[in-house]
Amino acid sequence: MSLLEGHKTLLLIGVGNMGEAMLRSWIQSQLSEISFLVLEPRPSVWLKNASKKGLLELNPSKFVKSIDVCILAVKPQKLEEVLAVNQERLSHETLIISVVAGKKFRQFYECLGNKQPIIRVMPNTPVSINQGMSAIVVGKSVNKPYVDFAKKLFGSLGQAVILSNEKDIDIVTAISGSGPAYIFNFIENLSEIGEELGLSSEDARTLSIQTVLGAGFLASSSTLDAKRLRENVTSPGGTTEAALEVLMDEKVGWKPIIKKAILAAFMRSQKLANN
Repeated sequence: MSLLEGHKTLLLIGVGNMGEAMLRSWIQSQLSEISFLVLEPRPSVWLKNASKKGLLELNPSKFVKSIDVCILAVKPQKLEEVLAVNQERLSHETLIISVVAGKKFRQFYECLGNKQPIIRVMPNTPVSINQGMSAIVVGKSVNKPYVDFAKKLFGSLGQAVILSNEKDIDIVTAISGSGPAYIFNFIENLSEIGEELGLSSEDARTLSIQTVLGAGFLASSSTLDAKRLRENVTSPGGTTEAALEVLMDEKVGWKPIIKKAILAAFMRSQKLANN
């Protein structure tokens, strides 16, 4: 039977910020074909309440069902310990999906063997509202039904793409994984400057958020690329042009600053992976 068919048991190990964001969305999406088992030593109030409502099984003392899918969402330094403790609960056919940053396939194969089906995923925090971006990279012992299931599961959280090379996940980490923080910082600065110029805190916040939201939707729905959309907003001699002359300065404008930031995140991701 294909992994896309029939009822499945999914074990989620580790429910921090990302783990809970994903789990909340999956439960809200009412994925009736999946039973959720959760292992988390310090469960949040939401997690406890979800368990009481029967939406998931929290920290079961016994595993009476075979585990079809195991999602690892623990801190990188805890991974080896978690795999050792839970290895007997997994079969060689259990699909392992890791959202653990900086842990390469070889580190999983060393613990679980080369034939274990393993997929790595780099999601971002907007998965909590089903507007996330998840990048998927597939291990060497993963068949198509497993890949299809992973894409469907993470696609339900927003959008999902399949990467061709594991090394690309470091680029994804720097762009979409950390990307929401860049946007939040932009909103933060835009709001603060609006206040400094005389707007109320509420108005500055609303203007900043809606501007980013609207521009994002426009970029997503338009057939025009970002460059053309920018040009359409920019009138010769106008206010937008005055601002862009500063922002697009080749030496001190946005591009060199953003590039420096992306490279810093990219190199940190590589460093974590190599360590």
